[in-house]
Amino acid sequence: MKKSLFLTLLVLLLYRCTIQPHDITSEYGPIPGRTALEYAYECEDVLGTLPEFKYEDAIEIPMTKNGVSLTSGSDNPNDCDHPFAFNAPCDPGNRMGRYNGLNDDGTENDDVVFITFFRGSGLGVIGTKISTGETCFFEIDDFDTANKPIPKPGDSNYNDVWGSPSQLAGEINCVNCHMASPFLHSPAVDQIKLPGNPSELLLPISGNEPYVVVGQEWGQPKTALFTNNQCTACHRPQCTSHFQNYPLDELVMPAPFLNANNFDHSDIATADRQEIRDWCKTIGIELSD
Repeated sequence: MKKSLFLTLLVLLLYRCTIQPHDITSEYGPIPGRTALEYAYECEDVLGTLPEFKYEDAIEIPMTKNGVSLTSGSDNPNDCDHPFAFNAPCDPGNRMGRYNGLNDDGTENDDVVFITFFRGSGLGVIGTKISTGETCFFEIDDFDTANKPIPKPGDSNYNDVWGSPSQLAGEINCVNCHMASPFLHSPAVDQIKLPGNPSELLLPISGNEPYVVVGQEWGQPKTALFTNNQCTACHRPQCTSHFQNYPLDELVMPAPFLNANNFDHSDIATADRQEIRDWCKTIGIELSD
């Protein structure tokens, strides 16, 4: 009886050890599911200790119409002076913050930057190492970030609050929009200047610097090299149909955006732009005219 029970327990233990209940399948094959905390520790190996993100450290993004603050949102980008790139273009109450990275001795590391974006009951964070382009994405979907401490690695509720890397790489698919650069500029976010330095935007400007996403769950950003293409001399190709609020089309356009009407270059460099569109089709993304 004891031998039979022992064998049963051994089989159950071995079975449990081989189960991966959160496994996902990507274009690269099966990927073992990891927790948000495991991913955070991998990112800390690259970016250093994650800052303690706080709602009160972020700056509210102005949302106005003819200079008057809006109290309610709109899905029409013409209903506000400075719309967001996608989703609700005229959504008041969002906040954005910035932190430098931290060295092991607690001093600031200017080679690493973290951007927080608070929207509703959610929080998105992007951390990137400027010199190498190594980037991590973090997201909280539903949590009272304004009134409760935001969990940091090591807190008991970290995995309960932060999304797992497979969720971010799969159903949320951050790289679908952040295809060519860690940071996406729009008239809304480019209203905010870096505190203490009004000549610099709070959201960093990135061009053709390196860009790679940390984590085995992620498909890497796709890019291409073109010869004698005046568009990609300054911009990476950005194949996405998600910038529906105004015509950013196939390029990550340069900041700053002063308003929603001074950046439509769709009648410039037609042949070069078509070359980019043709390349986008080769990776399964067809852009509308």
